[in-house]
Amino acid sequence: MIDYLKNSVFDIKSDQMDAEAIHTSIVSGVRLKGAPLIILFCAIIVASVGLNTNSTAVIIGAMLISPLMNPIIAMGYSIATYDGLLLRNAAINFITQIIIALIGASIYFFLTPVHEPTSELLARTGPSFFDMLIAFFGGTAGVIGITRKEKTNVIPGVAIATALMPPMCTVGYGIANGNVDYIFSAAYLFTINAFFIVVATFIFCKLLQLKQADVVKERYNKIIKRSIIIGVILITIPATVSAVYVSAVSIQKNAIYSSVKTFVNGEVNSSTTTTMRATIDPDAKKLRLDLVGDIYTSDQIDEIKGKLKDYGLEDYRLEVIQDIRTTLFSYFENVNGQGIQESEIVIV
Repeated sequence: MIDYLKNSVFDIKSDQMDAEAIHTSIVSGVRLKGAPLIILFCAIIVASVGLNTNSTAVIIGAMLISPLMNPIIAMGYSIATYDGLLLRNAAINFITQIIIALIGASIYFFLTPVHEPTSELLARTGPSFFDMLIAFFGGTAGVIGITRKEKTNVIPGVAIATALMPPMCTVGYGIANGNVDYIFSAAYLFTINAFFIVVATFIFCKLLQLKQADVVKERYNKIIKRSIIIGVILITIPATVSAVYVSAVSIQKNAIYSSVKTFVNGEVNSSTTTTMRATIDPDAKKLRLDLVGDIYTSDQIDEIKGKLKDYGLEDYRLEVIQDIRTTLFSYFENVNGQGIQESEIVIV
């Protein structure tokens, strides 16, 4: 049964292109002149506009037309096959694309009248361990697609999943606005994506046993493997720490959210008074409740404050806003026309 699965279901060599065809296909993607150069610049501007206007659809379009994936896969392939000339050309191509992307994005974000960071920009400033998984398995799917005789839609999907263009444009945003945090965070995300695509390509090309250079010294093979292992360790540590921190913060916020919601529904809301919004500031240890309905007396509010400890919120300072005009104005100002919910809880 195992042999059957190995030789049929998981057989990836039966529909594989021959080594020469794979080599030709990968080498052809390394050339950066004429049309590919214009396409790259167009993708840069499209991605920058998408990030600037917070348009996911536009960003996806930019990722689909971007040629950034080609030299990355070529680098992984050239390392696996010990092709020094291709590695050099792919690296030069890759660096050139990065420079063009940074210049184009920086110019756009310097000239645009909108300088406020959008959620799409912010999403490229929080790299984590999960981005490594996406890049590695996305890169694996990409190189499998490239080496097939019958072409599929794998590469466009990989381009969207690994998201190479948006982080580069986010670095350009950081340069244009002098924001160092954006520059380093987005550059790190881009490095994660590019590096693990190279690693995935290297590993898969080794598994395919593609044609290698005629003369390969064993020590070169050891140096390459050690360099990849060291690179994985150096890149993995910060991303893993970031993932643990983000997870811890998320768990803490969810716990606070749940406690506040239970507190509000159990001790504050009544048949005549409703909490329109609860705003939590964990750093300042402050909980603000905007109420609508009957006005609570000071004694009633003191009694409500005394219940905080029963919900694990004894460290929080409670502020109760009961002016119906102020409450409604503030609420309508912040819901952006989405309509009134029975109770809204915001963690700042």
